[in-house]
Formats: sequence, structure tokens, C-alpha cells
Amino acid sequence: MTLTRRIRVDFQYLGANYAGWQWQDNALSIQQVAEEALSKIVNHTVRFTASGRTDAGVHAIRQPAHVEVETRMDDNSIMRAMNALLPPDIAVTSVETVPGGWHARFSAKEKTYRYDILNTKVRSVFLHGRAWLVHSPLDIEAMRRGAECLVGEHDFSSFRSSGCSAKSPVRTVFKVQLTRDSDLISFTVTANGFLKQMVRNIVGTLVEAGRGKISPERVKQMLEARDRTAAGPCAPPEGLYLVDVVY
Repeated sequence: MTLTRRIRVDFQYLGANYAGWQWQDNALSIQQVAEEALSKIVNHTVRFTASGRTDAGVHAIRQPAHVEVETRMDDNSIMRAMNALLPPDIAVTSVETVPGGWHARFSAKEKTYRYDILNTKVRSVFLHGRAWLVHSPLDIEAMRRGAECLVGEHDFSSFRSSGCSAKSPVRTVFKVQLTRDSDLISFTVTANGFLKQMVRNIVGTLVEAGRGKISPERVKQMLEARDRTAAGPCAPPEGLYLVDVVY
């Protein structure tokens, strides 16, 4: 007798060739590719629930998801079989049987995103589609000062894109970090959750501070305005990575 069980599947992917994680009617998504692969392996239709949706062009170092399967295959065999079917830009890094009440989205306690900026006049073929190329020099100290006000519990309406379905704009940011290694600037943020395009809107604003177009103190004023039109532009998707989810 084959019993139904819930498994957690951790994915890693480059999002350049996909319309994001979630199924789309007229475009290829990571969820679609993953479900089609696993359905072939277990011989029944499956439906993944991920920790959250990543937009088109956004990458993931670790995207947890759960799914119900009816199979006698063990976790490692499922992982190997999926990786044999998945394209080179999507991989499964782990599979684990979890309790039926475990939920990839609702059991999450905090998430970490990273945004990479290539700050140079010359493009890199190795980082093409994996970092935002910003030609003008950026003052990373000004960007750090601007980011400091984001830590804590705030209403992030100023960094919430239209179409966001979250019931509340309030989120708690636990930590922000800005580092520079040669021409690569990385912004890392950990929070209890994120609004639609929140990280990209924050990065677009911080880059304005780095360019000297706004003062670092202006970022706090934008946050307190609770108005999307008060903040800076949305950074492109290619620099954004879902790094980790803590349960």
C-alpha cells in the first residue's frame, strides 16, 4: 500500500528564463517545470506550495516548497530523479519528509534576500542577468546610512508595489547589510516577511542615495510617508536572490 506523505523540496534556480515561481497562463514558470518533473516521477499530478513567489527574472539560492506525494520512493531517490529531469538552471538541493502540518509559507519565521549591484562602467559577461549594472559611482556609506532606518517594525507602504495582496503593509526588518567587494555591491536584508517588490523598491531608493540624488536622511522621510510615490524607482529583477528561509 502506497501512503501519501508531505515532502519539503528546496529549490535553487536562475530566474532569467522564467516568468517567476508561480504558474502563468501564457509563460513558463519555475513551478510549472518543477511540477511537471515530479508528476512524471510519482505518476500523479502534484502541486507545490512555495515559501513565497519570486518575480520574473528573480533567482533563488534556497526556495523551500512542500507537496503531497503518493510514492514508495525515499527522499534521496526523489531528489536524484528530479535533478535528472530538471533543466540546468533549476536544481533540487534537498528533499525531506515533513509532518502534515508543516507549511512552506505559513511556517516560515524569517526570510533573507540579497540584491547584487555591479558598480562599474564595463559590463561583465559572467554577471549578465545576475546583477544590476549601475555605471555611475555609488557612495556605499550614504547607502548604508539610508538603509539604517529600515530596521525594526514599520509600515512599508512606500516600498510596496501596486497589486500587492498582503493584508497589512507592516513588516519587521531584523537586519540590513551593505558590503562592497571590488565592483560588486551586495545589499542583504532579513525580515519576518516581504511585500511585493519591497526589496527592489528599497534598492532603487538606496541607489538614488548612492548617486547623490537624495540625501540618506530622505530615505527615512520616504518610509514615514507611507506612499509609494514618495520613494525611489524599482530596481530591475536580475540582481535579486532569495537566499534563505528560516522555520
